[in-house]
Amino acid sequence: MKIYLLMSILILFACCKSNDKKENTIQTVNQATISKHIERLASDDFMGRMPFTEGEEKTTNYLKTEFEKLGLSPGNGNSYFQEVPMVEITGTPSEKMKISGPKGDFELNYFDDFVALTVKPQEKTGLENSELIFAGYGIVAPEYGWNDYKGIDMKGKTAVVLVNDPGFKSQDTTFFKGNAMTYYGRWTYKYEEAGRQGAAGILIILESAPASYGWNVVQSGWS
Repeated sequence: MKIYLLMSILILFACCKSNDKKENTIQTVNQATISKHIERLASDDFMGRMPFTEGEEKTTNYLKTEFEKLGLSPGNGNSYFQEVPMVEITGTPSEKMKISGPKGDFELNYFDDFVALTVKPQEKTGLENSELIFAGYGIVAPEYGWNDYKGIDMKGKTAVVLVNDPGFKSQDTTFFKGNAMTYYGRWTYKYEEAGRQGAAGILIILESAPASYGWNVVQSGWS
């Protein structure tokens, strides 16, 4: 699938047809005009501007029209657009997640107890008989002398980690960033690091306080 992305308006300012036109264009761009465009693009008419939707097409066409009004030349030959290949993944997770251990087995119910997703562009992916390894916050941060994966062979296993980073509630802004979450505390980093460690998957344990949101946000945003 393909979408069309517009080049940054800041870059396109350099593509004006003449110096006079460029100076005039810059003079007409101010807080009021920018606010007007932001308000317009944030309106319900653009339906969230999500890729692969009518809202995205309306958004890019709106920007193209506004660029034309400014007298900006196309940045890609005769076109304001550039084709970019993208993949959209619609996952259907299993209804149950079965956990087995020395003290017995139990099941987690999809949506109520867990949500699951994958970014692998393949028809089917999953975890079966993957050992669960608790790995703290799932962080390797040499500058803070922190390595949750030290001495652990994660190949083929599933990391179980906490949300946020060790600095939370420490009141010490020199330890990570104290209460301010660093990139180490974000889900995306935890996925990346688990992958670098050779893990087959990762489970992030949600706690509302360190995450700063509740389970309902995960349900609505990741299901």
